[in-house]
Amino acid sequence: MTATWSRRQISILVGVLLAILAVIWWVSRSELEKNGLDENVFVRGQIKGAGGLQLFLEAPSDRGTISVAQTEIEEDGSFELPANIPGLGIYNLRLSDLKGSMLWLPLQPKDELNVRCKIENFGFQPGIKGVPWANAYAQLMQATQNFENTQKQLQTNERGLSQDAIQQAYTLAKNNYETFCVKAILRDFKSPLNIMLSMNLLPTTGFEDWNSSHLNVLEKLSTAYAKYYAGQPASNNMQAQYQQIEDAFFAYTQMTNGSMPAPSIALPGPDGVTRNLNALKGKYVLIDFWASWCGPCKNEMPNVVALYKKYKSKGFTIFSVSLDEDPSKWKEAIQTWGMIWPDHVSDLKGWKSDLPQRFQFDGIPYTVLLNPEGKIIGTNLRGQKLQDKLATIFK
Repeated sequence: MTATWSRRQISILVGVLLAILAVIWWVSRSELEKNGLDENVFVRGQIKGAGGLQLFLEAPSDRGTISVAQTEIEEDGSFELPANIPGLGIYNLRLSDLKGSMLWLPLQPKDELNVRCKIENFGFQPGIKGVPWANAYAQLMQATQNFENTQKQLQTNERGLSQDAIQQAYTLAKNNYETFCVKAILRDFKSPLNIMLSMNLLPTTGFEDWNSSHLNVLEKLSTAYAKYYAGQPASNNMQAQYQQIEDAFFAYTQMTNGSMPAPSIALPGPDGVTRNLNALKGKYVLIDFWASWCGPCKNEMPNVVALYKKYKSKGFTIFSVSLDEDPSKWKEAIQTWGMIWPDHVSDLKGWKSDLPQRFQFDGIPYTVLLNPEGKIIGTNLRGQKLQDKLATIFK
């Protein structure tokens, strides 16, 4: 498993990429005056209701968020915020009293951006003008708001949907949002807004649910940025981003195409007798990592039990690995959750076990599906996706 990428690694990768896609150098307002640097970007406008507040232009970087410039907004909401930036990158425009509410802006030298809105609309309807990507930005803000509203509705679940229905509705909304981003990128590969749009195409939670066609879009975007923004931080790091994701995706496909054997597991069962994963070769095996304290594991278990009953006579079984520390709670959950298959093991070390590292996961429930040769053919399958995978195998 040394060549694989876990969800944690992908999350770290994306966090790093968000930083390096922003500027790596920064200049504060005082340094502008001290060093005699020319102002090469201007953010102006009016935010009604924001009089007297501080307005910050900030750069997320590899050293944390850096203040590039700031100003106090006039009583009528008008402001002018000049700054010096080294090249194309992502910047945050933030009001001092709006926690968590900010605008991400893809700025480059010579931009003269105008913001006109009410304070209550600052975070999602800023009324941006003065840059070529203003209309596309407004469309992105609307699409993002629609997607976020859908997620909130699904979280509250006022319609009483099943978990599978919620997942299907979320997947549809997510796919629609990503399709919007892809179409926007394809319309104009050189648009600075593509930095923001491309973030929505990254495999932020791993490759299991990722649309791999995004890799082709990211490749074309990287090539275009190398042409139009040669030598600038955003271009250099867009190329690095694409290469890292391509390498990670290749490793993932190698891990799940049946060419990589699963790491061995030999641990005690509830009766103290050691059970060995290798003993199950000849069957399709679902390694199910779970714990008695895991709510999502409990919610998913009826599906797992039903699939075991459906396919056990066709050469399918389950090898359950618990991340419990309390043996009594582990054993009780096996009984009360109806986990009727014979193979249950645990080292009772919780997250201190070496299994999460060896199998490269950082959350449960987590599953690994093996073919009869003991090689990995799927990871993180549950719910409808697990049902579909097994239905394909045993059709």
